[in-house]
Amino acid sequence: MHRKIVFPLFVLLFTAFAAFAASQPQWKWRQSKYCRITEHAGKKLLTVAIPADAPEISRRNTADTPVGLTCFEGQPIEFSIRLRNSGISRPDNLHNGIKFQLYFRDGNGTERWTQAEIPHEPFPWRRFRFSERIPADATSGTLRLGLQGSSGNVEFDLDSLQIRPLDPELSPVPPTPEQIRECELIESRLRAGLPAQQPPPGPEVKKLLERQNGDGTFRDLDYSARNRSIWPAARHLKRTFELALARATPGHALYRDPAAGEAVRKAVAWWAERQPQNGNWWWNDMYVPKILGNILLLSPELFPDGPRRRAALNVCRQACFLSRYTGNNRVFIAANIFCRALLERNLPVMDRAAAVLSEEIRFAPAEHKTAWSFGGIRADGCYHQHGPQIQFGNYGGEFLANIAYWSNILKETHWELSPEQWRIMRHLTFNGFQWVLWRGRMDLLACGRQLGRNAAETKGERTLNAFAQLRNADPGDRAPYDAALRRNRDGENTLTGNRHFWNSDYMVHRRPTWYASVRMNSVRVRPIEDDTNWDNALGRYFSDGACLVMRSGREYENITACWDWTRLPGTTLPKTPVYTGEDARRFGLKIGGGDLPRWTHSRNWRQLGETGFVGGVTDGERGAAVYTQDLDGVRARKAWFFDRDAIYCLGSGITSTSPYEVATTVNSCLRNGEIQQGDGWFRHDGIGYRGENLKLTAGPRTGDWRYVEGGLTRPVPETKELFTLTVEHGVKPRNASYIYTILPGATPEETAGTPPGRVLRNTPECQAVEFADGVRAAIFYEPGRLDDFETDTPGVFLIGKGTVHAADPTGRHSSFTLKLNGVSRKVPLPAGEFAGQSVKIVLK
Repeated sequence: MHRKIVFPLFVLLFTAFAAFAASQPQWKWRQSKYCRITEHAGKKLLTVAIPADAPEISRRNTADTPVGLTCFEGQPIEFSIRLRNSGISRPDNLHNGIKFQLYFRDGNGTERWTQAEIPHEPFPWRRFRFSERIPADATSGTLRLGLQGSSGNVEFDLDSLQIRPLDPELSPVPPTPEQIRECELIESRLRAGLPAQQPPPGPEVKKLLERQNGDGTFRDLDYSARNRSIWPAARHLKRTFELALARATPGHALYRDPAAGEAVRKAVAWWAERQPQNGNWWWNDMYVPKILGNILLLSPELFPDGPRRRAALNVCRQACFLSRYTGNNRVFIAANIFCRALLERNLPVMDRAAAVLSEEIRFAPAEHKTAWSFGGIRADGCYHQHGPQIQFGNYGGEFLANIAYWSNILKETHWELSPEQWRIMRHLTFNGFQWVLWRGRMDLLACGRQLGRNAAETKGERTLNAFAQLRNADPGDRAPYDAALRRNRDGENTLTGNRHFWNSDYMVHRRPTWYASVRMNSVRVRPIEDDTNWDNALGRYFSDGACLVMRSGREYENITACWDWTRLPGTTLPKTPVYTGEDARRFGLKIGGGDLPRWTHSRNWRQLGETGFVGGVTDGERGAAVYTQDLDGVRARKAWFFDRDAIYCLGSGITSTSPYEVATTVNSCLRNGEIQQGDGWFRHDGIGYRGENLKLTAGPRTGDWRYVEGGLTRPVPETKELFTLTVEHGVKPRNASYIYTILPGATPEETAGTPPGRVLRNTPECQAVEFADGVRAAIFYEPGRLDDFETDTPGVFLIGKGTVHAADPTGRHSSFTLKLNGVSRKVPLPAGEFAGQSVKIVLK
């Protein structure tokens, strides 16, 4: 029976593919300057060869051909081809390099493009693929093969080019009684959770009804706007959901209201017929199917089986498994598909979606770690996405929330999480997320690119809600969840120590009454995003040695609009100008266009960090972090040493070729009360600062939330009183340095007195301090000696009386040979996912 039901779908897709092939008897390639099609060994090859000095490197050097798409409307299709490359230079951004891309416009005129992710490192003949769901009314597109933003050589085997429909979904099969019970249980749980979102009050809902036109649209929405970050048309479905929620909530003024029900039906029907599309596929593939599925869950009586229900479910099919989905994006898509299949009672599709959802509860794959598609749970407890990039607040936060939610929805069904999956989720929760929360707020350095209004608070609260849901579903010990919830909601910190996230170049230091963190970049990690949907458009430097210190947790609350983003806490930066959309037109900079304001601090996007000697060492209580900087003309060797009551911050070898003034920022936070100062010291908001040549700037600073929140088109000014301490290095310094100490919780007398530890060295070869209890922390940039300690390999060390904690910041060495008090030992170092992790050595 199953085969008989599925077979017509295969016939249908085969027919569509045959129609596609017949409509395009041959490819008609339009070749740019450096493209050449030849016959070789019976094969038709496209060769793209761009010299390293070609002025056209930044342009699109491709061979293009039209592609008819009409026969694939509404269907997911896959493109694949064999190619090989040699001598490809590093692309100028993550989306450039070797191009195997489909470009098209949908029926609304919205530009869409998707492409294969292809490494620029040399490889022999390999097949690469990408997939796309062709929306309604997309009639034709352009297939592109070639190079952009890179020089070098790439060959495409044109005879191997394939375009095929993806496998169709399995059709429903008769469910067993147990499957019926599980489906009803899951649907009841999903429906019960929706009213918790709280509908708008009655008067607001009535205003929505008054704004609705006869065709189901709302007269105050601009359906033609194509903003990728804030899409006005999406509010149509948001309002429809609010109407459905009000109508489904007992006690609401519009509970079971017939007019509200008809408004919901009309609004859904309009969307299902028009199927508006946005250039940002998050809206099309994730948001729209999710909210439309929720509307159908809330209002089953409004959409009985029939044309209206089938049309709405067809829109939900915009969520389908495509190759571009990884990490949390794949989880999001799987959840959408599961909900739609649940509404259809399609058990085979539910099985597949649940399997995909749970598949992502795994450690990230070890290969292609620097690719855009890389992401997932790392061995160090961090969550990465869009490459090896910290994403606790964005994709990682959504992942934690999604898995927490679905672990409860699927509990006590055959889809519930396995013991191994629970082990991995506990690792992510307790070795990762709980470390980056302070008094209920998320560390801004962990948040990801979306640093807009109330970011730390909302991301922190979402994480705590996920902890509570995980606690409810986890069959294991609930005490760790209770402790994390209590310390963040009651304000008493019980998690202390130092944690180095070695996969992420990020260190967190927690004491009973204060919190500090430092985030760095290396050739192994991706800087914080400043090139996606124009979120965080000035954030180029936010992961280049930024160091935040908190006691109350409010020191940086809503400061991001007002920061000078070249004077961020902990950083050593040139005061680069802000490039605007007007500059883009005047100088030809590729920083944006259209009707949105654009800002950036550079003409070039960054894919990865610039240096390899970046990392840290920890003994679980104290730590040392090192960032070797080579960025925008400024080179420096920066170190942070975290003790129980102090942070020692050292910089050496600061040399600049930038035409802009360079400064190291000790801190830049919200001003809170009196500023006390003396000879070589300042104290503000319960934190002391000691150092030479400290410069204070205090007062109001006005910014604009458009710099931070992508999609805002009108000014949203914000003014805050700031406290900023810097060490000025001037224009083009050579071998400059700095030393300062941060003393959280210190009194004025303690700040003015002698620090509990002392600096031992601050040279380009070695930076070292002695902590209050005599433990020494040292960074060796080359083999060297510090009194009775010696290393044959550069590294970072915590040196006790007979014990050394050591780490290799490059992650490339297999061993150290260390000597302490005349005792020598060769020490093996971790490799693979654990390269850069600290090891403990006893030398007695």
